[in-house]
Amino acid sequence: MLNWRKANANGMRIFPKGIPMRMICESAGSLVRKLFAFIRGIIRVGLVLGPPLLAGCRPSDPLVARVGRLPITEAEFHKKLAEVGSEYRNYLLTPNGRRQFLEILIREKLILAAAEESKIANSSEFLAEIQKLKEEQEVQLSEFKDFLMRKMWMDDLKAKGILQVSDAEVDDYYRKHPKEVKLRHILLAAPEEAEVLLKKVRRGDSFAALAKTNSLDADTASNGGLLPSFMYGEVLPELEDVAFRMRVGEITGVVGTKFGYHVLKKESETQPPLSKVRERIQRLLEKKKLDQYLTTFQEKYRVQILDEQFK
Repeated sequence: MLNWRKANANGMRIFPKGIPMRMICESAGSLVRKLFAFIRGIIRVGLVLGPPLLAGCRPSDPLVARVGRLPITEAEFHKKLAEVGSEYRNYLLTPNGRRQFLEILIREKLILAAAEESKIANSSEFLAEIQKLKEEQEVQLSEFKDFLMRKMWMDDLKAKGILQVSDAEVDDYYRKHPKEVKLRHILLAAPEEAEVLLKKVRRGDSFAALAKTNSLDADTASNGGLLPSFMYGEVLPELEDVAFRMRVGEITGVVGTKFGYHVLKKESETQPPLSKVRERIQRLLEKKKLDQYLTTFQEKYRVQILDEQFK
């Protein structure tokens, strides 16, 4: 905490001389009470506004305060201030609010300084947590690098026109495939299981109830096996080839795919206006062009399936 007597003796006026702290708090009204409630919450958990910033600072960062060797820079002060909820922001922008907020940061640095001098810094528990964090960050950085590389490569393909889809191509695709289908399915591991359920639904058992209790597709089972509506080209080829030939209400099976064996029921077939599906068709055609473009790399980058269960 700030040493108020020493601060005043050094000419640093914390509050107007002769005005009790209680009166200052009362004059600030409810905003101060909210701030104190906020501070008490921080003290209870022993933290202040999230993880502390690095102790080091850039030479150009003006110093607001120093606790031992630990600086509080102006940049750190404003960064921490920006993290505070909007309900406290107005008060913290006043001179008194800023000084009280600085005291919170000083308290944080005092805790850090004391902790660094303790045995914690060299304890096995602390070092293990730091090592775990480093490993997690390395994984996250690697994943982000891969994501950014893919994104920038795709953006470059679009800029070069390789994935460009014209309005005429969208119009032509819609002319050939204007329908949108809703389908229910029950996914099973073996064709024999699928045949048993196919007989049950054909004799009148509830398709949705059987999907809930038997389907291996957890994402749709809870909704009675109902798949999101799709246009031609948006689902597995084995399913869409059957789905667009079925009549509404028809039940069919068994259809085999790489995921297992499906029993199908066609719920509806509609023709949405082109204006509502234009972007979907554009993304679909972009994906088709990307898949086609990737085939040019297959000879250069040979794909090997090493795990037997995926062969």
